[in-house]
Amino acid sequence: MTSTADQRRRIHILTGYDPELKAAYVVDITKDPKKTSTKDLTPTQAQSIINKLAMNWAAFDKDNPKHLLILSLLMQMGWTRPSERFGEVADLGRFNAFLKSLKSPVRKPLLDMTPAEVSQKLIPCLESMIGKQYAK
Repeated sequence: MTSTADQRRRIHILTGYDPELKAAYVVDITKDPKKTSTKDLTPTQAQSIINKLAMNWAAFDKDNPKHLLILSLLMQMGWTRPSERFGEVADLGRFNAFLKSLKSPVRKPLLDMTPAEVSQKLIPCLESMIGKQYAK
């Protein structure tokens, strides 16, 4: 049995209609590099991808200093949004989309990342993005 048309449509929407990103998630869940289409998924696998993509990957631990550093880096990059209560805050919606994209060095929710993934991959990536932004 293959995934339903509604599930396939939802996956396409959640991946921003990016065929490479969609294929990466299908390969990741099926563990088969030859399967890149959402039609290759079972309904359970499709629902698993939908649940994974629909959740907020940018949720952070306020007691983790590395997560606070990431918030600071987002502010330095200009990934901010206005807040009536706090003035300007980090745009976690944009960060959420970044973590789910192919550009992210670690494609998984921030709270699920290991300390090594955060400090050795994600933070250097964000610092590099800041460096490139100021080099212009």
